Amino acid sequence: LLPLLQRVVAHAAAAERADAAVGLGGEAAEAEEKMALFGLIQLKAILASQREPLARWGGEAAAALDVAILMVDSRPPFAYEVGGTTLRSPEEWGLPRSVLSERWRPTAAHGGGPAPNGNAGVEGKGTPEEVLQSRTEKMGTFQLALVTNHIYAQLHGYRFYLENPCPHLHIGVTEADWNDALEPSQRSEPKWAWREGMQQYTNRDPVCPGLPADHRLGPFPPRGPPWAKLAAIRYLLRRHAHLAYIDSDVFVTEVWQPLPPLLEATGLLRGERWIAAAEEFPPQKLRRDTRAGLANSGVLLLAGAPIAGAGILRAIEEWIWPVGNPTWSFKWPFEQNALTTVVFRRYPRRYTLLKPGCPLNSPFGALLRHLVGGTPHRAVYHPDHRTAWLAEALRCTIRALNRSADSHAPLERCTPNEERFELDSHGCGEGDKDSLHTTPLSPSVLGRLRAADAEACCGLCNADEACAGWTFLWKWPASALNCVLLEAFEGVTHYEGRVTRAKLPRTGGGAGAAGAAGGGRQTPNH
Repeated sequence: LLPLLQRVVAHAAAAERADAAVGLGGEAAEAEEKMALFGLIQLKAILASQREPLARWGGEAAAALDVAILMVDSRPPFAYEVGGTTLRSPEEWGLPRSVLSERWRPTAAHGGGPAPNGNAGVEGKGTPEEVLQSRTEKMGTFQLALVTNHIYAQLHGYRFYLENPCPHLHIGVTEADWNDALEPSQRSEPKWAWREGMQQYTNRDPVCPGLPADHRLGPFPPRGPPWAKLAAIRYLLRRHAHLAYIDSDVFVTEVWQPLPPLLEATGLLRGERWIAAAEEFPPQKLRRDTRAGLANSGVLLLAGAPIAGAGILRAIEEWIWPVGNPTWSFKWPFEQNALTTVVFRRYPRRYTLLKPGCPLNSPFGALLRHLVGGTPHRAVYHPDHRTAWLAEALRCTIRALNRSADSHAPLERCTPNEERFELDSHGCGEGDKDSLHTTPLSPSVLGRLRAADAEACCGLCNADEACAGWTFLWKWPASALNCVLLEAFEGVTHYEGRVTRAKLPRTGGGAGAAGAAGGGRQTPNH
């Protein structure tokens, strides 16, 4: 029955083209179909040297399963095309498209300058070169992740949706927002009546206005921004057999890997289970913060109504309307909390909970990598590097696209934040109180580097025999040259936000990396 169902779903999906998220119709829809076919051809070239079971899930076999990929964001997308291929963004993302290659770099990630003139930043104004320059300067984590994920969808023939259920939000919950956000049973309860205390408690919360019933994604009640994605998820679950929702800071590390094997492993392929998610990344656990629940909702795999039935739609509706304190509708992280306390609790046999990173979620996700904003330690993972990492991951993806069909070299996983090396940490944990808030006097600067923290800066100094000390500017962003190696200095003076220290001599051995080989303690820095 599964092949028959796949054909039925494929025909149903084709009938929904006019109602697709990108709003394509007529010639545009036909062009999108051709682009999807070209993507499958491109994928065949990449998979030509790969073994089973990867190859059996590629190309048309994966497309027949009716998989959709969803991202939700209000920021402008990035119009692109991959040089030498037919992979490109839809026209709705803008024209002209920027041509991407292995050497392409986003200007914003490297402190790009202003546009040539005042027209370049206005859509449709200025020369094509000025429009491209303006768009490139606006590149951030969302746009970089979007391009990689859209390429992935085209390669496998998946439908890609970029939705914006909250184009205009306002700050502060109003009485109308409050009343519309209440469950019908709560509106008659005096304790949930709108009053001054409620207004004061929610006057700084961002609010996405509700969507009316005649809206494509409606109806949907007023909620905080994290809830808005549920309107798009509900809409697509009615129309597609399988859906992968990914946050704006999530990207695919291996674009040649299809989703069906993962859907099969998590029980979603045939609809026995409805939702697959991964546990929270350690920052929540380290803070002993239980508000976020068991699972992170930034990466979700779901079985849609065509294969799981109406039950999945009922579960999503219960997620949208959790019974509890109405203020939770506007506070983080209660959208994620409701996934655990409502959906998982009511349907214990309908979800699969994975460990973070295996292969979903966390900054070390094997397939869907989530570059979250929190970290247990900056030496392990530093959120300030996300834009640079995503730019490198995109270049890595383009390198995979350009490989020849007869190449037998192993494909490169696009995981730039996993590079690691060892530094000698001798003396790096001593004298913290005396050296805090200090800067050197009459310094002779040896070099300026990037370091995750003061210990890493100290290790970099130990690795250079000419280094006599170091200054770490811990209030500077990690993308800046925040570690200053000193060849000499005459002392220190008070300076907020800096730490300065002389390199401690090693007794019985040389300083730096040579001394580390003689038995010094080593600390891995990532």
